[in-house]
Amino acid sequence: MQIYKSGDILSKLSEQFKRIPLLRAFAGEHLKEILNASRMLVYGQNEVIIPEGEFGDHLYVLINGKVRVVKNQRSIAVLDQVGEVFGEISALDHEPRTASIIAAKLTWCLELNPSALENLPSEDRGACYALLYRFIAQVIAERLKKTTDELALAVKELETTRSKLKELRQDSGQEKMNDELELAIEQLRRTKEKLSRLGGATEPLSMA
Repeated sequence: MQIYKSGDILSKLSEQFKRIPLLRAFAGEHLKEILNASRMLVYGQNEVIIPEGEFGDHLYVLINGKVRVVKNQRSIAVLDQVGEVFGEISALDHEPRTASIIAAKLTWCLELNPSALENLPSEDRGACYALLYRFIAQVIAERLKKTTDELALAVKELETTRSKLKELRQDSGQEKMNDELELAIEQLRRTKEKLSRLGGATEPLSMA
């Protein structure tokens, strides 16, 4: 990991960072305050950005590159879109990171410290926290919807497999039965893997 820019240098680039969805809603001075307590970090391929199980109070914005979300040594998601956020859950509830985030290639991240909002004037602090929480809630809702859609598809595939196996029991053609059974077993294997991946994420496609 290398620190590319931090502190005052980042705050002077506030206009550029307004293109990031998470930061777009913050007023100029508020954004500068947040960036003043932030860092731009560069990670090499396979370098760990967030280790599973450790505590952390920072969240991250993907600026360039790609990261893998790994839970129990198993990859459960990939993030590669500019502006995607990860690490937001632990940053809010101060619980251990529930998944690792690993750079899949050379990756640039903006590391944000939500506690920087405490430095804002009291009349602005509550509004800024509300903006931050609302954005994070939207991110979580979108990930939950994606997970729910994938789970619904997996359940549908499982029902198809059950139906296929029921048909096989009634089929007296041994050769045909063997061929169909191979197809059913393969489909069941894919369904099991998909359900296992979905069940392994304690956060919806968890962002640690």
